[in-house]
Amino acid sequence: MGGLAESLLVLFIYIAPAMVANGTPVILHGPPPIDFGKRMPDGRRVFGDGKTWGGLLAGITAGTFVGIVEWPFLGAVHIAFASLASVGALCGDLFGSFLKRRVGLERGAEAPVLDQLGFYIFALIFLYIAGISFSIYAELIWAIIIYALHRLTNWAAYMLGLKSVPW
Repeated sequence: MGGLAESLLVLFIYIAPAMVANGTPVILHGPPPIDFGKRMPDGRRVFGDGKTWGGLLAGITAGTFVGIVEWPFLGAVHIAFASLASVGALCGDLFGSFLKRRVGLERGAEAPVLDQLGFYIFALIFLYIAGISFSIYAELIWAIIIYALHRLTNWAAYMLGLKSVPW
């Protein structure tokens, strides 16, 4: 195996913890809200009730667990990369929430692309800072795949009653 196929696989290995971290807070979350109910000078919440410390910790833990599962194949250092990608993913989600509040979008309002790819972009940024880089073609292909998967999994979570909106 080589070329693009190998690049896609390598990126998947590094980004899988971020994908798990991003999806976990929908299932495992709990108070208090990360912003503790605080408001910005614009009168809007910093993040809102949907971003909780329980969800943040559950997401980081779940993503790190993926790294632990991958560790026997990739080495112990991969656990640190999995944790880093997980933290990056959740920071990306928080950033998206912060931006949505600033432009007046309420919790659950749709923000195409930001909702689906914010976590992915931030996970990549955090990995880049740690010296891990990927093929731009693999990144773009995974962006398309992740966008589609995110829409599908959110629709499924909505159908299962885990989310109040299908996006």
